[in-house]
Amino acid sequence: MEKFRLGFTAFVTNALKILLGLVLITAFGAVAVYTKDFDISSVITIAVYLITFFGGLYLVKNKNMSSRSKMIIIIVWGAILRILWMLNADTMPQSDFHTMYVSGQELLKGNNSAFIGTGYLGRFPHLVPMAVYMAFMIKMFTHNIIAMKIVNLLLGLWCIYLMYRIVAEVFDSEKYGLIGAILTATFPPLITYVGVLVTENIAIPFYMLSIYIFIRCIKKKSSPWLFFVSGLALGIGNLFRMVAVVTLVAMGMFIVIYTREKWRTKIVNVVAIVIAFQLITVGTGLILIKAGVTDTLLTNGTEPNITSILKGTNIQSGGRWNPEDAAIPEKYHFNKQEIIKACDKIIYDRLTETPKSVLAKFYLEKYVMQWSEGTASGMYWTELNMKPDQMIVYFNNGGLGIFQLVFAVIMLFTVIGLFNRKRIREGNGLINLFYMMFCGYGITYLITETQGRYAYIVAWIFIIMAISGLERIKNGKVY
Repeated sequence: MEKFRLGFTAFVTNALKILLGLVLITAFGAVAVYTKDFDISSVITIAVYLITFFGGLYLVKNKNMSSRSKMIIIIVWGAILRILWMLNADTMPQSDFHTMYVSGQELLKGNNSAFIGTGYLGRFPHLVPMAVYMAFMIKMFTHNIIAMKIVNLLLGLWCIYLMYRIVAEVFDSEKYGLIGAILTATFPPLITYVGVLVTENIAIPFYMLSIYIFIRCIKKKSSPWLFFVSGLALGIGNLFRMVAVVTLVAMGMFIVIYTREKWRTKIVNVVAIVIAFQLITVGTGLILIKAGVTDTLLTNGTEPNITSILKGTNIQSGGRWNPEDAAIPEKYHFNKQEIIKACDKIIYDRLTETPKSVLAKFYLEKYVMQWSEGTASGMYWTELNMKPDQMIVYFNNGGLGIFQLVFAVIMLFTVIGLFNRKRIREGNGLINLFYMMFCGYGITYLITETQGRYAYIVAWIFIIMAISGLERIKNGKVY
């Protein structure tokens, strides 16, 4: 098993040196593209990151201040930045999230037509939990959009603390934990999305909580019950961004490949996580059906999942949503078997009739564009359909370029971290969990429909991977 472990690790890290190297080149190249002007947003963004850099340096080096006090300062700084961002832009629900918001309003009136049959949420039931959450907030608060943004803020601050705990465990270092918290407090996607009502804002802290509990279980060789709790947390996160099965697979692979327990123990631990995860996903679906909210499980919409793969193979649209592929379900009157049959044929024709060089170029561009955008489209969603009186300072010119530069630097450290052989092959090996997660999501988004926002759910793992690069440099070598 040790030989396989070393071989597998070498294969993954060597592949990522190329794959993340391509993302790095694209990320730095995008800095010039996104820097359209030097304006007030440029000045503000530069000032924020200079304060963060020198203030963070002071905190990390200060030996007279407790870690608790340092974390309070970091969280307060993160709160200030997020509050200012929300006050700057009066962002309203857009696109699918506007549909969810309106559907939530209708649900409170007793109209669940959007949640059943061929209604939009009946077709895509993975969006139902978010719509129900919105309905709850609408019922509880008069100014419900503000209330939901405050929830986003609080969950974002929780992410800062969770990152501190995760990094401290992975690197066995309180100092690196603080650096992880500082980076999380100012990480471009986590700031730009705070005022946007997307599902990821609720899902991410539960993904992170699950990872933290999982890491604690691995290090302490805990009982299956704590692995079960990790699965529950991941299941809750999955309700709001239903791609957590990729993280689940990465966890299972880590247990099998990297832990040195007996096979019986490995199997029990994997089963504990999977059962807990499924308990939340299936159980919540059954409860919503019983309550009369919807008529289908959260993973069984009237539109089959293959339509997402179909959109992902459309070269003309860059693998994104497009009206041509989106019309297929209606064309076949939502007959699942007919839809699947039609999609299979179109996908087969696209993959076999398109020249291999064109396909290679398409998938390469699809991959690098998915992962190289510094805000994971957070800036786009913040300013989408924004009226002049709804935003004080627009960051889409100079400020966006600075955000992109910060992200590119993080990616530089991420790539350097791939040469940190001591961290990868020795010690607790936990960094490999995040490499497997990235590989999983990278493959998933290559196959399915792509959006810049889709990177947001796991973009935070770049912080952890970048700290491995920082450790590599600190040890006196860059490569």
